[in-house]
Amino acid sequence: MTIEAVDELVFEQPDELFWTGISKTSDNKYLLIETSSSETSEVHYLNLSDDDAKLKCIAKKRDKVLYDVDHWNGYWIITSNVGGTLNMRLMMSPVGQEDTGSSWEDVTMIDDVGSVVTLFDGGAEKALDGIETFENHWVASGRFGGIPRVWIMKVDKLKNANDHFVSGFTQVEFEESAYDVGINVNYNYNTDKVVVYYNSMTTPIQSIQIDMNFPNDITKRTILKSKTVPGYVKEKYGCDRMMVRSRDGTTDIPISLVYRHDVMDAYLKSGEPVHVHLVGYGSYGACSEADFSANRLPLLNRGVVYVMAHIRGGGEMGRQWYEEPNGGKFLCKLNTFNDFVDIARWLIEAKKLTSPDKLSIEGRSAGGLLIGASINQAPELFTVAILGVPFVDVVCTMVDSSIPLTVGEWLEWGNPNEERFFDYMMRYSPINNVKYGSAYPACLLTGGLHDPRVQFWEPAKFTAELRHGMDKDLSGPICLKMDMSAGHFSASDRYKYLKELSFDYAFLLDQLGLSELQ
Repeated sequence: MTIEAVDELVFEQPDELFWTGISKTSDNKYLLIETSSSETSEVHYLNLSDDDAKLKCIAKKRDKVLYDVDHWNGYWIITSNVGGTLNMRLMMSPVGQEDTGSSWEDVTMIDDVGSVVTLFDGGAEKALDGIETFENHWVASGRFGGIPRVWIMKVDKLKNANDHFVSGFTQVEFEESAYDVGINVNYNYNTDKVVVYYNSMTTPIQSIQIDMNFPNDITKRTILKSKTVPGYVKEKYGCDRMMVRSRDGTTDIPISLVYRHDVMDAYLKSGEPVHVHLVGYGSYGACSEADFSANRLPLLNRGVVYVMAHIRGGGEMGRQWYEEPNGGKFLCKLNTFNDFVDIARWLIEAKKLTSPDKLSIEGRSAGGLLIGASINQAPELFTVAILGVPFVDVVCTMVDSSIPLTVGEWLEWGNPNEERFFDYMMRYSPINNVKYGSAYPACLLTGGLHDPRVQFWEPAKFTAELRHGMDKDLSGPICLKMDMSAGHFSASDRYKYLKELSFDYAFLLDQLGLSELQ
């Protein structure tokens, strides 16, 4: 291959609504260039074995059609919501027939009773996130029952007698009831082993090698690496998965709890409320997983039950958990905040696990918006709130397209330059909905001077609004901490990050009266 004296522009995406990235197919045969918004995508490919190859498009952008691809045996293996399905379908198409996308077909197999089964049809039951191909297997990741899942498919390069490539389909099983699992980095294409990552709220993260021919044979699994947490004794802690009915009476919201066994045993024996720290996010279709974090131990070891809310606006139950008309996006965004408040009320009134003077809450970025909207909706339910770099001046920020990232965010919140979005966003934007004269919980708001996502003035303005509007005699302190050298993701130095986390926890534990270890 000759080296060009002048670099050649291969692809350019001038539309600021779209991001662009490059990758290679699992078999390293094609370079992929993907350009995508949160609702529409387009993938181009370049044959890496042909010096004279030109960039080709698999399927041109179509409104509200997302797709992603990998390559296997002369076929594009595609995940897409084409056809308007709730979730992604698993499809395939021969390489070279990608001009319109009309050649895409659902991947099917013959089940044990001889019926043709579509493996991922885009329905609500199973949500497909991605696919990775190997020589004789495909490995899919997604969600089922609100839990991350991995599925392994046995494939044959020559179609079997029933004209299907897939001859076996297995969901990989694990012992715990709630966990986080996904496909790890796999460099070998011609192999019958796949490496996944696995953790739960009580199990530190592991890299597990699985034999794809016997995916649920525990004896054939190998733990390649497991994170060591000094001083951590897993047997002291427990976790549960529960469902909370939302106020609309039709939707069950999952929550994950982690706690020390002695704390939960004491509560079950006495019925006395315990301290609960409730966290959530609920935006962009991002999932809050029931994963492990050693940073929770300072809370757990002081008797706090840590609760993760898997509210709408995330993608825990599939894309229907995120998209309109019943998810947590655009003109149904209020579902996100209502779900969080409903969980808090359930923990207090139905479960009787805690009480308002023992319930604290936390969220960051869009999760800070969640916390701001929740304390406005029901300030009486909470005693402490931590709002990390909170997106709380929603309308004022989203109306200004000159601010970095604003235009792309219109596909999440809506464009308030349109009346219907303006009116709806004004119903929940925290800075515009402070309950004047109400008692507010103690609040810690943080910001960064160099934050391009949530400008520093948002937490500053909301702090001033809360201090001005609250009942000063009955409310807790409203504190603002502004880092003059940080951006959106706080400090990049891990030791400084731990110092900042310690500051947050010091505020939280001081307000809860839990500064001493039990």
